[in-house]
Amino acid sequence: MAKLHRDLRNKEFWYRDILLVCNRLPDFERDEVDLTTKLSRNITLKTPFVSSPMDTVTGSQMAIMMALMGAIGVIHYNYETIDEQMEEVEKVKRFEAAFVKKPVVLSPKNKVEDVYQIAQKFGFYSVPITEDGTINSKLVGIITHRDVRYLETKKEMKIPLSKIMTPREKLITAPKEKTLDKNDIRAANKIIRKYNLDTLPIVDKNFRIVALVTDSDLRKNETYPLATKDENKQLKVLVAVESRLVLAKERIKRAVEAGADGIVLDASVVFKEQLEIARFAKKHFPRLEVILGNVDSGKMVEEVMKNANSIVDGLRVGIGPGAACITQEYLGIGRAQGSAVWDCSQAAKKLAKKSGFKIPIIADGGIRKPSDIIKALALGAETVMMGGLLAGLEESPGEAEFDEEKGYLVKKYRGMGSLEAMEKRGAFRYGIEKMEIKVPEGKVTKVGYKGSGYIFIHKLIAAVKQGMQKLGTRNLSTLQKIAEIIPNSLS
Repeated sequence: MAKLHRDLRNKEFWYRDILLVCNRLPDFERDEVDLTTKLSRNITLKTPFVSSPMDTVTGSQMAIMMALMGAIGVIHYNYETIDEQMEEVEKVKRFEAAFVKKPVVLSPKNKVEDVYQIAQKFGFYSVPITEDGTINSKLVGIITHRDVRYLETKKEMKIPLSKIMTPREKLITAPKEKTLDKNDIRAANKIIRKYNLDTLPIVDKNFRIVALVTDSDLRKNETYPLATKDENKQLKVLVAVESRLVLAKERIKRAVEAGADGIVLDASVVFKEQLEIARFAKKHFPRLEVILGNVDSGKMVEEVMKNANSIVDGLRVGIGPGAACITQEYLGIGRAQGSAVWDCSQAAKKLAKKSGFKIPIIADGGIRKPSDIIKALALGAETVMMGGLLAGLEESPGEAEFDEEKGYLVKKYRGMGSLEAMEKRGAFRYGIEKMEIKVPEGKVTKVGYKGSGYIFIHKLIAAVKQGMQKLGTRNLSTLQKIAEIIPNSLS
């Protein structure tokens, strides 16, 4: 078990207040470090990072990037409608899959412009063409990017797809019973490679489209070996849900229909109503992962698990430590994040001895640099949730703009407890949506633009691995067993 220095016991400490002591002689390379961990009871990540459900942090682009890098994203609920949030979920689930089981289809009467609209919404051009534009009728052709890539004028946008599609008699397809029914993606891949196809339609005995396999997905599999995927090779994604049962029921139902892999009950503190929502979710959708939050003490962990051990799959830890959060300074509520993670993880380990299940801890907030990640993991967290550190990435919602005062590009970053965020649905997170007076618990700020997340996260992974290498720990389990945590005299 990790050793906490006696001067840190019964004291509050932040990540900056501690250091990790090197006690081993490393005998392995940095790239041999394995960051595999548990996000929740049934979701494993190869990268222990989670993007926060904030409206300036995680939409579909962030969730896709995080999943491809072996991490995961939680899509926020601060949209005007549930439909908008579910569209973001669908974009993630459609981005990469072995078998695309719910392909978007069009009819021969649709126009080229309809293909471009699909590409703009979902990011792909390959569209099966059926008799009536639904998956219930026979496949009559297919459109791929090569069919439309040079059609750009207004006149060309109005060309019917029947004029340019590859017709049925020239299509190469694969039978459902030899591929999809057996969940055998290798058979489909062989056909794609043999005929150099962009897209392979999977059809039933009545020649109705039931799935698609694309060459681009095969290449993505090779490019992103760490990617967080489900059994159908689709990227995994979580959705944030309100802590109000009457509202959460519909959002949870829609999330399951859209293919979400889990829900995060998003509130500043765990309300008892979250337990009722968890029971509802597990009763009606037992395979859905349910993550509660937030807590900041071992006593809160014990209280949650005493009432909901079998229906909760993960816990977020942290009340008020985030860069855009003012709960601690304005309301005096919360605690130092390092202490919170240690206390909660110790309680989780103690409870695991009785129940046999150690609830995975997500250290939420206060992550400003790689050292904070390593420290949070050493203190007992399975994963870290990040907001401000990711808000400046190209994949976060919103556009980068030049700040004349700062002299560089910035992006907006706001706490969900800010009055600006509460104008939409942010107030639900703090349980004050019905109150006339809204007391803010967050602020609006700007963060420097950091460019591509694919580069940034890759560097962040390397930094965490390098720190663990210096400690002589090949994996997170070893880190949490042998870490020696001491006060930082320079803090």
